[in-house]
Amino acid sequence: MTTTTPPILNETARPLWQLFFGIIDRPAATFQAVTARSKWYLWAAPLLALSLSLVILVVVQTPYSLDLAQQAAESQLAQMPEDQVEAARAGMGMMMSLPVMLATGIGFGILFMIVGLLAQTTLLYFTALVSGGELTFGAMFRMSVWSRIPMALSALVQAGFTTFAGRLIQYPGLSFLVATGDLIQDSRNPLFVLLGGLDLFWVWHLLLVGLGVAGVAHISRGKALILTLVYAVLALAITVLPMLLFGGMGAGSQ
Repeated sequence: MTTTTPPILNETARPLWQLFFGIIDRPAATFQAVTARSKWYLWAAPLLALSLSLVILVVVQTPYSLDLAQQAAESQLAQMPEDQVEAARAGMGMMMSLPVMLATGIGFGILFMIVGLLAQTTLLYFTALVSGGELTFGAMFRMSVWSRIPMALSALVQAGFTTFAGRLIQYPGLSFLVATGDLIQDSRNPLFVLLGGLDLFWVWHLLLVGLGVAGVAHISRGKALILTLVYAVLALAITVLPMLLFGGMGAGSQ
């Protein structure tokens, strides 16, 4: 009598490099593979890819972001009393140096990415449990990291555009719907920031989250869709919450 290897074993034994291609053309099978084994590299590898793409994007975009920040600073200085301008200019000059902006951009970018991953995992894990799913936190974390591969590709695309065009993407995502043409003013508008994050890569990420949650938690795709929508709404709300708290809407609508 002959025996054959069950398909699930073939899927879970796929090498790491195939998983990066598999998240594009075979996401469901890829999630099955990365969640069936609790190996550290199954979350470390995509996390490293996300971090490297973020560093590349920050390095490429910071010189252009620095120019915009300096223009915004000069606009603020012009409205200040003359006796306060010099002191404020000295403080701004220290904070708006290229090395400082690179360090803070990379440091806070990676920090927020990790916090976001943990928040995503925690939200999806507990909501899936409440929905009747059966899963572990580690499996959900690995799924969450892999579901963000579209964001790494998005960062590389943005970095490539900035490099070849010699400028930032003026209206990312759907931000053109509320753009005024004044980048400084638009950047203070929470709605502009919110719509700027809505692009094909974000939709791709949500599709992966839906497929991943359904597979990892062993729940129906209908329930997974509801959990994904809840996650999307909360993620977008958190994106603009700091601006709303600090009066961004008022600044953007002036």
